[in-house]
Amino acid sequence: MKRLFFTLTTVIITASWSCTPDKPKEHVSFLTPEIGSSVHAGEPIPVKLDFGSTAFDSVVYYVDSTVIGRKTDTSGITLKTAELPMGNRLFTAKVYQAGNAEDVTSNVILLAGKQPEQFGYQVVKTFPHDTSSYTQGLEYHDGIFYESDGVRGESSLRKVEVATGKVLQQTDMPDHIFAEGITVVGDKVIQITYQEHVFLIYDRNTLEKTGQLPYPPSREGWGLAFDGTHILNTDGTNVIHFLNKDNFLEEKYLEVYDNNGPVDQLNELEVIDGKIYANIYTSNKIVIIDPANGAVTGEIDLSGIYPEATDDLVLNGIAFDKKGDRLFVTGKKWDKLFQIRLVKK
Repeated sequence: MKRLFFTLTTVIITASWSCTPDKPKEHVSFLTPEIGSSVHAGEPIPVKLDFGSTAFDSVVYYVDSTVIGRKTDTSGITLKTAELPMGNRLFTAKVYQAGNAEDVTSNVILLAGKQPEQFGYQVVKTFPHDTSSYTQGLEYHDGIFYESDGVRGESSLRKVEVATGKVLQQTDMPDHIFAEGITVVGDKVIQITYQEHVFLIYDRNTLEKTGQLPYPPSREGWGLAFDGTHILNTDGTNVIHFLNKDNFLEEKYLEVYDNNGPVDQLNELEVIDGKIYANIYTSNKIVIIDPANGAVTGEIDLSGIYPEATDDLVLNGIAFDKKGDRLFVTGKKWDKLFQIRLVKK
């Protein structure tokens, strides 16, 4: 009898549980956007919460730190994405109730809205290039090239004659330095180091070192360029850092994405007609980036330009003669430097 009573009691309890309705949801969460979802720029994003049984007075919606809407009901909002920067965008809903606020978050990855425009190339002219230079940075100013030559024990900063490839002036680095990209800012040449975490500063006329400033120890130094306001810096990821031109401290950054995802291995840089051109390390590709949002708007395929290239001695080096409207490219220890014209595919 005891065993029968226990069995019947268990059945009754189980049946009563199965008939009990689900408890109302007590916490607010995002219905849309779904956490970590990918969205192409230009696509609207519905922003809506599941309030469950939570009573509230109002909601303020944010993307990153910018307010995008306010509501006193459950209707949500729709966010236009055309003007947003690429990459991870954080959504926050601040839900107010009786003077208290609860934060609810989600995020999306914003991709470029369309496939990059595709370019090939035409070689306009070929120039000699010094094969001793493991090219890490290339700039054209006032009729000459400034070139950064890398590798520990061999690094240098050079002035190079365009027509002949002759090294006109050279400053060698200490053996422990692995030089990377350079850029010209006024009467200075700024050179970044690979893993030594310093910027080296030189007098543009003499190439004499005049100082150095620290570089963040958390990242490597790859490429540099100057857009007239900021020094642009790559570190081998898909991020371009915008640095103060005087103290080299970061003021903002840009995540670079095409329509498929992040574009990593950004290396040597050049700013041309308001766009950022970047070598993709170990590839024959240069990407064209919109500095307003980080979207890749163009891809230049330079396959076949230097058949002698190897896995180590790759394309790297972009320079632009603004006055003459000439685009130059070369690579590590190549014996040629090319003036090219872009051709739409």
